[in-house]
Amino acid sequence: CMNCLCTAGYVLYMKFATKNVKLSKFGMVFYNNVLCMIFLLPVTIINGEMSTFLNTKSIHTVDYFLKNTFAGFVGFFLNFASLNCVSHTGPTTYAILGSLNKIPIAVLGYVIFDSSITPETWFFIGVSMCGGFLYSYAKIRAGRRSAPKQSAPVHKLRR
Repeated sequence: CMNCLCTAGYVLYMKFATKNVKLSKFGMVFYNNVLCMIFLLPVTIINGEMSTFLNTKSIHTVDYFLKNTFAGFVGFFLNFASLNCVSHTGPTTYAILGSLNKIPIAVLGYVIFDSSITPETWFFIGVSMCGGFLYSYAKIRAGRRSAPKQSAPVHKLRR
């Protein structure tokens, strides 16, 4: 429940920030990542993960560095894509898409890793799909209601 509340608050703030903060998208993503480090660095130190990282010599290789640098770039651009998605759609659409992307991940995990999906998991996948379809249907209906009536085509008015 705490995860849902924090995610909803974060997405709502992202929508607010994309409209009111006078930074470029790049600047917003950069400062978002810097602010995340402020919260995550103390947690890594308290949990002992920082000392484990510093004392494990086998992970201080060029290969490890390159892979983590690549992962950092991918994360940065995913954050940029998320910010762009929220600014063009809305927090609710972003949250629904975030939950719906778990469906193909669950099915791919089933296929690739030859794992079993319990009946309870299939039920939750079905509920998630129904929720996505219901949300899409409601958005389409709302779009039809708010769309202005179509006037005559321009080529017929020029006579």
